[in-house]
Amino acid sequence: MGQERLARGNGVFGFWFKIASSEYLSIIRNALTLTLPVVIAGAFGVLLNNFPIMVYQNMMKELFGEGWRAFGGYIWDGTLAILSPVTVFTIGYNIAERYNRKHLLDNVHPAILGTVAFCSLLTMIEPSTKDFAIPYNWVGIHGLFLAIIVSLVSSELFLRFFGIRSLRIRFFSKEAGTAMSTVFSALGPAALTIGIFALFKVGMAALGVNDIHSLIYDAIASPFKNLGNNLGTALIYNFIRHFLWFLGIHGSNAMEPVMTEIYMSAMRANELAVAAGQRAPFIITKTFFDTYVSMGGAGNTLSLLLALLLTHRRSGLRKIAQISFLPAVFNINETLIFGLPIVLNPVYFIPFILTPMVLTVTSYYAAALGFLPESTMDVAWTTPVLISGYAAAGSFAGSVVQLFNLLLGFLIYWPFIRIDEKAQRLRFEASYDELLRVSGNLGESCANLTDQPGEIGSISRALANDLLESIKKKELFLEYQPQVDCSTGKVVGVEALLRWKHANIGRVPPSLFVALAEEVGFIGEIGVWVCDESCRQMRQWLDHGLTGIVMSFNVSVKQLGDPDLPEKIAACIKKYELDPSCMKAEVTESTGLSSDMGHNILLQDIRHMGVNIAIDDFGMGHSSLVYLKQFPVAMIKLDGSLVRDVTVSKISSDIISSISDLCRTMDIELLAEFVETEAQAVTLKSLGCHVFQGWLYSRALPPDECESAIRSGFRTY
Repeated sequence: MGQERLARGNGVFGFWFKIASSEYLSIIRNALTLTLPVVIAGAFGVLLNNFPIMVYQNMMKELFGEGWRAFGGYIWDGTLAILSPVTVFTIGYNIAERYNRKHLLDNVHPAILGTVAFCSLLTMIEPSTKDFAIPYNWVGIHGLFLAIIVSLVSSELFLRFFGIRSLRIRFFSKEAGTAMSTVFSALGPAALTIGIFALFKVGMAALGVNDIHSLIYDAIASPFKNLGNNLGTALIYNFIRHFLWFLGIHGSNAMEPVMTEIYMSAMRANELAVAAGQRAPFIITKTFFDTYVSMGGAGNTLSLLLALLLTHRRSGLRKIAQISFLPAVFNINETLIFGLPIVLNPVYFIPFILTPMVLTVTSYYAAALGFLPESTMDVAWTTPVLISGYAAAGSFAGSVVQLFNLLLGFLIYWPFIRIDEKAQRLRFEASYDELLRVSGNLGESCANLTDQPGEIGSISRALANDLLESIKKKELFLEYQPQVDCSTGKVVGVEALLRWKHANIGRVPPSLFVALAEEVGFIGEIGVWVCDESCRQMRQWLDHGLTGIVMSFNVSVKQLGDPDLPEKIAACIKKYELDPSCMKAEVTESTGLSSDMGHNILLQDIRHMGVNIAIDDFGMGHSSLVYLKQFPVAMIKLDGSLVRDVTVSKISSDIISSISDLCRTMDIELLAEFVETEAQAVTLKSLGCHVFQGWLYSRALPPDECESAIRSGFRTY
């Protein structure tokens, strides 16, 4: 529903969301985001080698010798220098996952498609003349544009060939297993896909084009050869440079011939003029762009970073900004370009291109009007803002212009960040709502939440990891819901209910996080903590003079697989010196409760120590009367669907009446959950049920509020 509401939005916001929701753009953005660990490592290597402090540079040279930059260089070689094939693989992998979600019985292994895309890219790269090695120049950021195109085309070609069943080699046997069957079915499509790219490369070579990357870059730079050094040229240069960055092409390198011919030449002319005692003839130089336009890197991303830091403290955008802050101070912005990402992200298209053009104009007129001195010396590109402005201008005027430009860039980026933040929030809410729906229907399928496709599975895995951290940090807590005898209004028991307040998304429904805990295997640890905490609270209430109540704590069916469970419960009761009869173990998720001997023995052991046993959700669905025969049950809790319908459904009231008669015969206590209206309470009482739990009396309460409720009691029916 969140995405539908967003897509229906009017104006610029709705328009940009529709573009941003394009399936292929989403795949590319996700793939670029997945490369973020590699990008951050590469940015660290760059910063290590280019930290603009001479004391640091000299210290490293003295400590490690002339070759001290080798370490950072090797990091670069293994990360940013090979970003193109890494991105190709991740795009292919993501496309395969999308395909598999639509073709559940006809899957492609994502690693196979990622590898085919990777190999297709390598067929397009012209080897270096030395030993036919793959040139680092075209497998790094410089080759990213062609890499994206190749990954999309190769993936679609492969999947089209894969859809032709006659191209697949059928191979399946007991001895070979399913892995070989998967591989053989992909042999034909993979060979055809890579072959097509090889034929294309042969065709280009026949036309005299051996290096496709160079062809692309030369075509981009050629229109500038006859343009002069003026504001109009600078604006065109900035537009094309940043548009290329947005497409995934290293704009600065693509426009390097222009930079060398026009703006580095202007810098040399300024230096010679000043040396001759003349006024510098050019305002716009390489240092002009580096210092006043590209603060934080291409797109003036330092303004973007400052705006991101002011977003909601729980926002993922702010987290990216925090990670990117240190590199961005030294004008290394790959973490934002590929991590946010900016590449092919329609939300940031306008500000990323507009901001540098606006700052070019403001900086130009600051110099033309005499406020900002012309740049007459090179400034290292990693020099932090304000320092670089002072060094370039030879006065604080340079720093003032930088501050003004940072603020102006901030104002341009800010509304688009708000759009992005809202879009991401609504996309998350839509996926989270779907996850809650899936978690509520787990009983209908054997699928795990963490195995769900796409965003649902990603959120599930992230929540599972956060839940584990919350357990370690003791951030889970219990609330207590009173159980009331409707005839006397007295609280005769409470149920300890587990709660989790996630740091970013607030309270997570127990049905979701308990399912995750069961799935990933730490429900046992949580269950023992719940038992211990409920015993501790019971001890405190007894010490406060509260008697005559029974504390119910939930036991997951998954815990019944632990043969030491009775001993663990006994240890908690002994620890707080409790009478076992004041505690009640409530078995949850009856869909998984088995009448086999293992569960029976464990529940018998728990009952023998004096702890009562309750069965939840009794009377509908998977619950069975066999539980009453097989297990030592002291209480059954009516299924909520029966209680909710008791006033409108004769079938529900007849079932409850029959269960009530059975409980009286077998001396089993009957409790009705989810009692929310007086009409329900009156009807349930007439059917023979007298102990109620639900919002008619009270929601689940913190310990102190529950204690007050126990002392006050409730109205009778």
